[in-house]
Amino acid sequence: MSFVPGCKNVHYDLVFILDTSSSVGKENFEKIRQWVANLVESFDVGAEKTRVAVVRYSDRPTTEFNLGRYKTLGEVKRAAGNIRYLGGNTKTGDAISFTTNNIFTEMAGARPASKGIQKVAILLTDGRSQDFVLEPSIAAAAAGIRLFAVGIGEALREELEEIAAEPKSAHMFHVTDFDAIDKIRGRLRRRLCESEYYEFDFAPYVLPQGLPDEYAFVTTFKFRKTSRKEDWYLWQVYDKYGIPQAVEYNAVGLTKDAVRAVFKNPEVESLFDRDWHKIGMRVDSKSVSLFLDCKHIETLPIEEREDIDIQGKTVIGKRLYDKNTIMVISKKIKI
Repeated sequence: MSFVPGCKNVHYDLVFILDTSSSVGKENFEKIRQWVANLVESFDVGAEKTRVAVVRYSDRPTTEFNLGRYKTLGEVKRAAGNIRYLGGNTKTGDAISFTTNNIFTEMAGARPASKGIQKVAILLTDGRSQDFVLEPSIAAAAAGIRLFAVGIGEALREELEEIAAEPKSAHMFHVTDFDAIDKIRGRLRRRLCESEYYEFDFAPYVLPQGLPDEYAFVTTFKFRKTSRKEDWYLWQVYDKYGIPQAVEYNAVGLTKDAVRAVFKNPEVESLFDRDWHKIGMRVDSKSVSLFLDCKHIETLPIEEREDIDIQGKTVIGKRLYDKNTIMVISKKIKI
């Protein structure tokens, strides 16, 4: 049994706006290069999929490569490893305006609005801007650009809030130093990589205190004819911003994109015989266990994970790659 996160089917025109001022330093900027390379691995990069660009800035913004330049993930990762470090001052507002007016254009490789591709920019800075950021950020939002603000060290919270799209808490991140930026990669990836889908609004009522660190999920169900050939979520919980949190078991990790347990025991195959089965999953602080028809199948270790926010929606029986439900019959679900 394998549950795969639905990230590769979400396509963007994605731009990284990177602070290369003197306060960053060459050693820390190498960490930024690696962070960008790691984050783009979350996407299916291609001319008809996600396109990626990088703008670097200090005294003035410069295009490192535009949205039309590279067509494969490998090309983008190699280019990310070669982003040039500038040094100088921190003109963040100018960089945002430059990106709006010169990068998110068809001439620079952005796709027309008629294509329905969302425009996303991720700005990373380590200090206070030496120009104003509010008006450029408002103009970017008016142009349909979804701005994420990532602050490091002495970056001002007030300034990050001015830059970030609404809701601010979903688009603004801050870490203490450059060694910690990889810790927010999973959270940022979660904001970016899932399509919106809403179903039942009962999570806060069924789970008024939230999910504890240890819990169990039990259901009795059977597959219909076509369901065994599809990838789908048996149960999924969204946070209040509409961001999915998987409980199948694929959770958001503290130090990596995901904490995942994949059960490949041969006995799992009996789930797909179109007969009734009882499946249970017990999540402990450091392990997850699978039970099938009241029999313990396997226990797998897991790493640290984030808490699950239950203030949003809950979906049951949703197909992975679109908004359709799948043909599965469930008698009851217990949590």
